[in-house]
Amino acid sequence: MQEEGYSIQPAKKRIFTFFDLFAIWLGAGISIAEFWAGALLTPALPFLHAILVIIIGHIIGNLVMAAIAIPGYQTGLPTMVLARGALGIKGSFLPSGLNYLQLIGWTAIMLIVGAKAMDVVFHGYYYVWIVLLGLIVTAWAFVSPSIWEKLEKVAAALLLALSIWLTYVTLTRFSMEELFHYKATKEIGIMLALDLVIAMPLSWAPLIADYARFSKSKGIAFWGTYIGYFISSSLFYFIGSLTNAAIGEADPISIIASYGIGIPAMLIIMFSTATTTFLDVYSAAITFKNIKPAASAKKQIVIVGLAGIIIALLLPMEKYESFLLLIGGAFVSLTAIMIADYFIIKKRYDADELLKEGGKYWYKNGYNYKAIAAWIIGFVFYILLAFEGLIGYTIPLFSSFGYFVGSSIPTFLLTFALYSLMSMKG
Repeated sequence: MQEEGYSIQPAKKRIFTFFDLFAIWLGAGISIAEFWAGALLTPALPFLHAILVIIIGHIIGNLVMAAIAIPGYQTGLPTMVLARGALGIKGSFLPSGLNYLQLIGWTAIMLIVGAKAMDVVFHGYYYVWIVLLGLIVTAWAFVSPSIWEKLEKVAAALLLALSIWLTYVTLTRFSMEELFHYKATKEIGIMLALDLVIAMPLSWAPLIADYARFSKSKGIAFWGTYIGYFISSSLFYFIGSLTNAAIGEADPISIIASYGIGIPAMLIIMFSTATTTFLDVYSAAITFKNIKPAASAKKQIVIVGLAGIIIALLLPMEKYESFLLLIGGAFVSLTAIMIADYFIIKKRYDADELLKEGGKYWYKNGYNYKAIAAWIIGFVFYILLAFEGLIGYTIPLFSSFGYFVGSSIPTFLLTFALYSLMSMKG
């Protein structure tokens, strides 16, 4: 099992129970990123509306996210190898390269956010915290999935207990009467708010099958992913919305510091950084092997971990966060194509064929040009809709449309429909 966890060959030993996969995705959703995203919903929306948007958005977004777990279980293959089924074997190298770069970038961002939080709680040692958290994350990703079973269960239990306690502390500090009767600013509409929620589980789609492939059954693959992330991400969205509505503070680091909960805060920060970011490091290594199967995943884990630490030490987060969010748009359209391809067009994949050059998924010269065209159109459409919000420059018509309905939902629906029609006609 030790080496199988670093391979892109079909997983033979299916060791993950429901609680193993549940723990992995519960840990992924307990993140400062979810806290920040939840804070964007209030006071823009009435508090009750924000709660409903969080619940509905996660029901929809997690459905799309967990759908990728099904072909992951069926084939035993990681996500970027599954992309060969739609894009072609060489065609899958394009999103794999982008995914590799964005996962290194997000590793760095999560280390920066975690280090800033530790710096606030303990009043110093920011750069030391970056290195320490980076080493913890890299070590966590380096051990095999059989070890994750133990690590993630312990971390998930601790994080869930701490998160429930943090929710209790938050609720007891604020007046419910005031929360439900503040005047909403209406800076964003319901559809844009829904898009902000759905975008978070969608952002995990390129990683889902990397872990679902080790599940013992299809039901475990789907529901372990769905329920684990649903509980934790919804909870942290709720806490972010609650605190911003109550005190007008969207920065979770400042809030944690203001509570004066040093040791619990430290545990939440360290474990949430590890359980979220190790997924980025491990999946970056597995993604690289889709491009170069002979590469050592263990070496790649070390390279990605060190690259994340170095970038976090040298560059301010604001310099490349918007760029990474734009890259993330590539995976909204890719997810739509992969779901349409598996569930609508081809139904099932042949794992051996996905790994073989010149076979069923070779298409023309290794590329499925219809899928690549649909992917590029969807990616460009996403950028046009999201450009003003991320970069600050207005694009006529698209910026207005994106302001009201967001970018993830329209992009997913457009790409799904476009690829389905193109494939059926072919």
